[in-house]
Amino acid sequence: MNNIKMTALALIALSSGLSLQSCHNSETNDAKTTTTVAADSTLDTVSDVAKDKATKLTPEETDFVQKAAVGGMMEVDAANLALQKTKNPKIKEFAQLMLADHTKANDELKSIATQKGLALPASYPVAEKAHMDQMKALKEDGFDRHYIKMMVDDHVKTLDLFRKAKLFGDPELKAFATKTLPTLEGHYRKADAISQAFDKLNTNNGDDPNGISPTRNLDKK
Repeated sequence: MNNIKMTALALIALSSGLSLQSCHNSETNDAKTTTTVAADSTLDTVSDVAKDKATKLTPEETDFVQKAAVGGMMEVDAANLALQKTKNPKIKEFAQLMLADHTKANDELKSIATQKGLALPASYPVAEKAHMDQMKALKEDGFDRHYIKMMVDDHVKTLDLFRKAKLFGDPELKAFATKTLPTLEGHYRKADAISQAFDKLNTNNGDDPNGISPTRNLDKK
């Protein structure tokens, strides 16, 4: 009888020990799981903060991206329009330069904007759309003069925009503005030279010493 009691007590003690060990293991695993989840959460938070810091732009930088995108889009569309409408070889050559340079700059700006999580405008603001619609209605000499005046005026504004962008804290935008500025300055000089040639044509009573008039070039054919 005593042997049976001793055996029963031993089994009870063994069972209790196993239960305690099982509980201890479970608590340990839960602690490890909790620690792992906490660590993963911390890493995700640090990653998000770093990402936000890398892509966050100031209001001035965001405004620059939007204005530069609209301006670049307008330069390309106006150049395409000029290539369709003008008979003037100087303006045609200038328009081809605008098309090539601004298409390249637009692609670079789009790449930077994508990295920053910014969506570029897909259409023109009201004023710019009205301007482009007006240009589509112009013909021959009227179009040529309007286009060149537009190029001079727009590049004055664009140069000011990009010179300010050279001072930005964002390294990608600063580098883009610094790299693009010499090209824009070259555009302005070329557009201003053509514009001055048009002015001289007016003051010379139709004489065309600079070969700017499309009529003169047509007469040579």
